[in-house]
Amino acid sequence: MKTSLWRAVLVSLAASIAPFAAHAQLDSCSLALSNAAYSGPVDTESAKLRCDLERAALIRNRATLFYGGETNSLVEIIDTASPSGAAYVYNVLDQNGTLSLDARSVPDGKGMRCRLRATLPDDTANSLSMLLASAADPQLPDYGPREEVTLNPDGSRTVRLVIESHDVITRAQTPGGTRQFSRHAGSDDPINRLNNLVIGFANVSPAWDCKAS
Repeated sequence: MKTSLWRAVLVSLAASIAPFAAHAQLDSCSLALSNAAYSGPVDTESAKLRCDLERAALIRNRATLFYGGETNSLVEIIDTASPSGAAYVYNVLDQNGTLSLDARSVPDGKGMRCRLRATLPDDTANSLSMLLASAADPQLPDYGPREEVTLNPDGSRTVRLVIESHDVITRAQTPGGTRQFSRHAGSDDPINRLNNLVIGFANVSPAWDCKAS
């Protein structure tokens, strides 16, 4: 069998196995969360973060299967459930002082595979650098509260607890070292603002290249 044919078979097998691996990991997460529930809120939040990091790893691995690997990034944001139904991986890369974005859609099964490669404008890059400095604050929790924050016309905020969370997992190279975070997409703190800055730039970019899977 030719090498290219073997590669196609392996890719097909990996794609078919991924959902079963995801289910197994989520089951192990459910067990870990059940055990942590008896140990207090701090342990519970640590267990939830570990579960989210495992979910993010599955999406990252699937993106690598579709698009190939990436170099180490300054920021990695994994949106586990975008409105389109696909997950997305956003990597901000520092190339000799110039920040660029490599964003990839990760459909669950067959669907459009879209990729964006673009240089961040100076104002966006400067805002990102300031938010990374804020992300180094040790008072900033790794696993954020599951709250939906709405800004009212009078400038006040309405905060509502959510049961079903739209999770966004972030890995950031901060001035204090590498940190990993999990946030509900509708929350509001420096990590969520960092996520929204990068995702918002990608959403309005005309440079997406899409192909049917």
